[in-house]
Amino acid sequence: MVYRCRIELNEIAPKIWREFQFHPDVMFHQLHKLIQVVMGWENYHLYEFHVNGQVVGLPDPTFEHMEDREVLNARRETVKKHVQEENSSFTYVYDFGDDWQHTVTLINIDSMTSDPAPLCLDGARSCPQEDVGGVWGHQHLIEVLLTPNHPEREHFIEWVRKGYDPEHFSSEEVNREIQRLKDKLIPKVLIKRPEGNKPVKLTKSALNKHLKQLNSDQLIDLVKACYGASKDMERFLAVRILGDEAVESLFQEYRKKVEQEFFPERGHGKLRLQEAKQAISEFERLTESVPFSLKLKLIYVENGVDFTLSYGDIDERFYYSMASMYADIIDQVNEDETAVLFDEFEERLEAVVSKTEGIGWGFHDNLAELYAQIRWI
Repeated sequence: MVYRCRIELNEIAPKIWREFQFHPDVMFHQLHKLIQVVMGWENYHLYEFHVNGQVVGLPDPTFEHMEDREVLNARRETVKKHVQEENSSFTYVYDFGDDWQHTVTLINIDSMTSDPAPLCLDGARSCPQEDVGGVWGHQHLIEVLLTPNHPEREHFIEWVRKGYDPEHFSSEEVNREIQRLKDKLIPKVLIKRPEGNKPVKLTKSALNKHLKQLNSDQLIDLVKACYGASKDMERFLAVRILGDEAVESLFQEYRKKVEQEFFPERGHGKLRLQEAKQAISEFERLTESVPFSLKLKLIYVENGVDFTLSYGDIDERFYYSMASMYADIIDQVNEDETAVLFDEFEERLEAVVSKTEGIGWGFHDNLAELYAQIRWI
């Protein structure tokens, strides 16, 4: 059995749409991944489905106690459980900042097809750019690109992805990518594995044993291969080999990632706090640099405070995230027996508290209490 669906991006004309099919026993998280490929998104942002009055997404345990609605876990809910009737529709929301809303309609249930592999059947027009600013931003971009003498044309041409054509769509290109990711897009129970083969995991002891058997040339070849395997591995090796110079360079890169969620170079801040925090965690993992990681966390809080002072009070969740990060900074400062971190960041930590005076939700008092816990004061 397969579901044949049509997905349309709301509020855009002419329509950007796709028809595709998939096995109904996939989880909603798998459907999210499939939609990303089918539509042409780049899977940079958060998402959720609205189905029959229920929300299906990825619950954030950090804010779970503050949610005023139930969010079903997209990794545990199958599509078939919630969508069962032809011509029924539900909503897929991608990127809570740009707020891309899609309508997904189940147009046919084919009980005769047994192949569980998903397939893109048809579609029209290219997906909008990531972070373009939602429907209005996309329409403005198209207007600029279609106006030869537009004053913003040069800026936008440099910004759009290479080869971008708003009218282009190819189901063949989409299906090649689907084929590459096929095993991640079908129900796990239907993935065919060779008999007798069990999933293999490389343990630290096995790795250590293998490395001891390699000569110097083989070790060099292995490290070179690791360098080319992923961007993260390239950054990791750069830090290990180039030291502080590479850490400083990475810091500037990740600083921009954090700051753009509050004060981007173009448009308004989207406050995708989870993505900013993920950037901090990634930097911390790659560099293992306590001073630079602490500095990045402080930049997160400082930008949050400046955003509030610029645009007014936000909400409880926002201030909880700022206070939580500030508390983490204070903990790290207190764990430093040398007081070097305190000496380096004392003025900025105190300035954050001073600037929050008058901000609502008890934010100032909360930060003042945390600051008072510094052991070196």
